[in-house]
Amino acid sequence: MLFMIGIEKPTKKNQAYGIVVPIFEEIGYACFSAADTKEDILLQAKNAILEMAEEAIKDGLLLEKLNKGYTDYSVDFPDFEQWVAIEVPIESIKNKQKRINITLSEPMLARVDAFVSGHNEYRDRSDFLAKAADNLMQH
Repeated sequence: MLFMIGIEKPTKKNQAYGIVVPIFEEIGYACFSAADTKEDILLQAKNAILEMAEEAIKDGLLLEKLNKGYTDYSVDFPDFEQWVAIEVPIESIKNKQKRINITLSEPMLARVDAFVSGHNEYRDRSDFLAKAADNLMQH
């Protein structure tokens, strides 16, 4: 799906580039991000779009309203001087689980299972591994 992103250039030396994805406002969300360098803008924008789309799906919203293609948002967002259209495959995000195969050593698997059994915030081994991976990717 095509998304328009606005880019706000930093005005001071230690500021980041601001990023906005206005289309999410049509489904009641705000989608902003930041990037330390020009090279990181598209990656940070894609990550923000995927995270917002995932949240919207979890909330039971349909993402068809986001499929507007090229739209000029410069009047509504004057602080964002540059606008770029990027393609992000949000169609691949679904609210259903997908089974995968991974390989862990028996001692590692035993450690994971022991950890999960002592922590009620994890439903099971898969929930723990998914949250651990998400946590690592957030940092």
